[in-house]
Amino acid sequence: MVKEDAAHYLGHRLRLRQRLDNDPRALSDYEVLELLLTYALPRKDTKPIAKEMISRFGSLGDALLADPGRIAEIPGLGEGAARFWRTLHECRARQACGAIARREKFSSPEQVRDMVCARLGHLTKEEFWVILVDNQNRLISFERVFRGTVDQTAAYPREILELALRHHAGGLILVHNHPGGNPVPSSQDKALTETIARLADDLGLRLLDHIVVTSETFSSFRAQGLL
Repeated sequence: MVKEDAAHYLGHRLRLRQRLDNDPRALSDYEVLELLLTYALPRKDTKPIAKEMISRFGSLGDALLADPGRIAEIPGLGEGAARFWRTLHECRARQACGAIARREKFSSPEQVRDMVCARLGHLTKEEFWVILVDNQNRLISFERVFRGTVDQTAAYPREILELALRHHAGGLILVHNHPGGNPVPSSQDKALTETIARLADDLGLRLLDHIVVTSETFSSFRAQGLL
């Protein structure tokens, strides 16, 4: 026998799925999240958890982008749900990185915006990544070179340039995130960029841009005339 309270939320879940099949747009944001949570919590009533998440993070989009560590802190969730969220983030990042597999050419900051925001934008600590391109500006790889703290990361020009040479790259794009939400480059960001630009030129490498990302926006050194 299914317990009465379990029967209640299972019946509600079935009706939600039927509504999803008939017209997904008819579902509210918390109901979409409620259904998503059933895959991580198949034996729990996910409606109150979904409502709590929308209240805590502000919107469905912000809940989906939430750091897995914060997901684990929500009553009713835990490490299993946090792992599910990490998987969601990784799927989003890999889908956005599809341009690398297609060997697409890079010609504007907007072309890599989705890729870098998906990979770094939601992070709560700074990370420094490098996009490597060949002489025709086709993407070779997108790699993390340093992981830092909440508000800073130590990036070493020599290691960045050695990575570019090891991949036989013709050019590179520096990328890092600002967890605080402000994409404006710091004085340290500018100094680092100037150093790498000078050393790259000596090695015959092109520094195409330095992009600073947050969860919602980004800034480009090239677009701001800083390169």
